[in-house]
Amino acid sequence: MHDKRARSKKLDLQLEGGADVQSRRRMEWSESGAFLIEDVLEIRGAGAMTFVMCDRWLFELFELEAGEYSFMRGTQRVRPKTRRFGTFYPPFAILKVCFRDVRGRWTGMAAKAALPEQFMAAPILFETDCAEAPQSIEQVEEILAASYNRQSIELNPKPSLLTLKAKRLLDENYLIHPSIARISARLGVTHAHLTRQFKSDFGLTPSAYCHQVRIADAMFRLAKGEEIIDISQEVGYNDLSRFYKQFRKAKTQTPGYCRAGKQQ
Repeated sequence: MHDKRARSKKLDLQLEGGADVQSRRRMEWSESGAFLIEDVLEIRGAGAMTFVMCDRWLFELFELEAGEYSFMRGTQRVRPKTRRFGTFYPPFAILKVCFRDVRGRWTGMAAKAALPEQFMAAPILFETDCAEAPQSIEQVEEILAASYNRQSIELNPKPSLLTLKAKRLLDENYLIHPSIARISARLGVTHAHLTRQFKSDFGLTPSAYCHQVRIADAMFRLAKGEEIIDISQEVGYNDLSRFYKQFRKAKTQTPGYCRAGKQQ
C-alpha cells in the first residue's frame, strides 16, 4: 500500500439531540481504492445521527472506554453486548446511530471491492475476537467470516416496495443529478406521494438521501486530496456553491477544512 496518510484532523460536529462530537481521524489509502481509517472519538451528551453510505462498504472495529453506542432498527434499539465489537455497512446502507457520553477508538476499512454476498445484503453489528485493524480486504473477509452474534442494524427492515425501487434508481444514478419527478413518473406515482413514502420509511426525503450519498462519496475523495471543484462535479454538483451548502449541512464543516487534514 502506498503511504498516502493524512495527519489526524480534529472534527467538531453537532448531532441530533445536541450532543457534541470531537473526532480525531486519520486515513490511509491505496490506489486500489481501499481506505484504512483510525479515529479517536469523544461524544459529550446524548444524540443521534442518520448515517448514509455511498458506493463503498465500510468495516469498523470499536473499543469503547465509556458510554453507550447503539443503532435503531425500526422501533427497537440494537446494542452491542460487549465493549469490543464490529460493524459492517454495505454500499448505500442507511442507519441511525445513537450515542451517549462515548469515549473510545475505532479502526476500519472502506472499499468498493466485492465481498461475499452474505455480508452485502444488510448492515450488521457483530462480536469478534480480533483486536487489530485489518490491513487488507482479505483480512476483512476473514474477520467477518469468524464473527459471531451478528445482529441486523438496518434502519428499516421492511421498507415499502415503492421506496426500494426509488432507492435503487437513486443509488444507480446519484452522480448524474437524478430527477425525483422523473423517478416518480417512472414508478407511476406523484412526486409528493413518493417523497412521503420514502421519508416514512427512512426518515429522509429522496432528495435529502441523494445529497447524503453524494457527500459521503465526496468525503472519500477529499481524503485522497482531490481538488474541491473536481469533487463537486464528479459527485453530481455543477454548482460549487450548492456543493458547499450541502456539505456544510451534512458535516457542519467546509470541504476545505476536511481536505486540509489531508495536506497538513
